[in-house]
Amino acid sequence: MVRMFVLFSLFHLLGMFCHTDAVKSVSVMEGETVFLNTDVCKQHYDTMRWYFTDTLIALINGPNTSCLYDGEDGRFRDRLKVDYETGSLNITNTRLEHTGPYEAEIIRSESSGKTQSLNRNPKCDSTKMYKKNINPEDIITSFSLTVTASDSGKNKNEAQIVPEDKEMETTVPGSGLSPDVPDSGLSPAVPDSGPSSAVSGSGPSPAVVAGIAVVLLLAAAVGVGVMIRRYRRSTNASKEDKEMETKKIPLVKKIQQN
Repeated sequence: MVRMFVLFSLFHLLGMFCHTDAVKSVSVMEGETVFLNTDVCKQHYDTMRWYFTDTLIALINGPNTSCLYDGEDGRFRDRLKVDYETGSLNITNTRLEHTGPYEAEIIRSESSGKTQSLNRNPKCDSTKMYKKNINPEDIITSFSLTVTASDSGKNKNEAQIVPEDKEMETTVPGSGLSPDVPDSGLSPAVPDSGPSSAVSGSGPSPAVVAGIAVVLLLAAAVGVGVMIRRYRRSTNASKEDKEMETKKIPLVKKIQQN
């Protein structure tokens, strides 16, 4: 009897010395798994309750019974695991919404009837919501978890977008853009030649067009000159004919008089 009392006292003192009141700060990247370990010497039949912002999310009832709750908005659904020996809580695939305060309450098996009341209903409803109800005599360990956003998803999206942008820049006809040069309206290797660059490959050059125009103008001028010369000749011939007629009339009259 005395031996059992001594062992009981040692276990009780051991649990007291293992308790820590300091808030433990834990930081993880989004998507990682976090392990919240109380560092408290959990006894075989102790009961543990895990709270997140004053809401019960996990219950370890004895050596091999537990109930894991989904929490508000189901944010902990299929993400919680517990260790029956140490009482630690594991959160897998963490998200930003898991950032906040966590508390672990250890209820010793010798407490006044608490373990018996918890064992009466073995059914576990993970959708239930229970608010924090802590006895000041119980052992409490507090955590502050910070989940930092991961850049892996952002970098992955950028890796998919950049080739598409480059493909658009290189396949748009007449864009004058280089994949590595900002949009300036110019090609880095060929200067902007203006509207003539779009015509040079599909018609004669401006010099050829000008030459043809000059030839046409000269031909027109020659044609006009020939027409003027002919007109003048015809005019002079008609004048001479008239003068001859005028000279013939007096001569004819004179002959008739004779």
